[in-house]
Amino acid sequence: MMQSKVFWLKLQATAPLPQSQERLTKLFYTAGLDKLVETNDHTAIKVHFGEKQSDTFLSPDLISPIVHCVRERGARPFLTDTNVLYKSVRDNAVTHLELAYSHGFTYERVGAPVIIADGIKGKNEAAIEINAPLNKTVSLATEIVSANSIIVLSHATGHINAGLGATIKNIGMGMASRKGKLTQHSQSKPRIDKNKCTACSICAHWCPSDAIIVGQQFAIINETICIGCGECLTLCRQNAIRFRWDNTSINLQRQIAEHALGIIKEKKGKIGFMTFMINMTKDCDCLVGKQTPLIPDIGVLAGIDPVAIDQAVLDLTQNFHQKTLAQLAYPNNDATEQLRYGEEIGLGNRKYHLIECDF
Repeated sequence: MMQSKVFWLKLQATAPLPQSQERLTKLFYTAGLDKLVETNDHTAIKVHFGEKQSDTFLSPDLISPIVHCVRERGARPFLTDTNVLYKSVRDNAVTHLELAYSHGFTYERVGAPVIIADGIKGKNEAAIEINAPLNKTVSLATEIVSANSIIVLSHATGHINAGLGATIKNIGMGMASRKGKLTQHSQSKPRIDKNKCTACSICAHWCPSDAIIVGQQFAIINETICIGCGECLTLCRQNAIRFRWDNTSINLQRQIAEHALGIIKEKKGKIGFMTFMINMTKDCDCLVGKQTPLIPDIGVLAGIDPVAIDQAVLDLTQNFHQKTLAQLAYPNNDATEQLRYGEEIGLGNRKYHLIECDF
């Protein structure tokens, strides 16, 4: 199997903005992403708009040059993301859009409109046939599937269950409809340690499926109705809630990879990726509030192979910081399963040729 090309641009989040925008434009063309976009395409630019009070998501000012590149090809770009399972302003399209605008993702600033791809409540979906070991079809957001071409802009972070949240996670989970996300989390059932739980009720208040019952001394999760979204884990301050790491992380990563395969098959030759290794935090951009980066910035990767790019994320972070981003964030998780399984099902290639861009 031939090695995939991964283009690497060294970039710091604190670098002068005009300089960074010019260099990102050059990276887009050097990596050949312009060849994926044709005149009159409706081009989805997949991003993450951040969460309330967060500030380490990809800045709209770093996304605007990519929008400009797409427009130069004569296409019609739009920014897009999908709604989430957990209770959040991002669990419906109306307040999701309001958040995006408040974070600067406006037409005036970025140069493209925002469309939430799975509708008001995450139910607008298309069934894509993949015939993979876990799923014969996967449910993806309608407006992403309807796009003629896609440019995926990912922010590399840790992830509480998958270990790594980067390119594969951004397309597999980030492009799935509500049904698709539920399928991915179907076996991710957390448990509460009654010896650590203080019955504070915060987890129950935010549980989207009302699956948590709080007693006088500790809470209990009803696994029958739990959707496995993991919201309770991020909220618990007593460290009383845990996934079954030996099983659920592997299953989730495989599900994410299969859902990613759906859009890769659907948009073969029309989808490209840029993954930013700046402001890399322990948790993904879905976490409410400010986060402190774990490690210094490394730059931006670009190419057409999501597996190769995520392998490069792990390799580069290990080369610079002795441990991978995933190991630094969640050492109990083996984040390489999404890469190994992704390669197995034809999502991409873990072997790559890294091309450093000196401009």
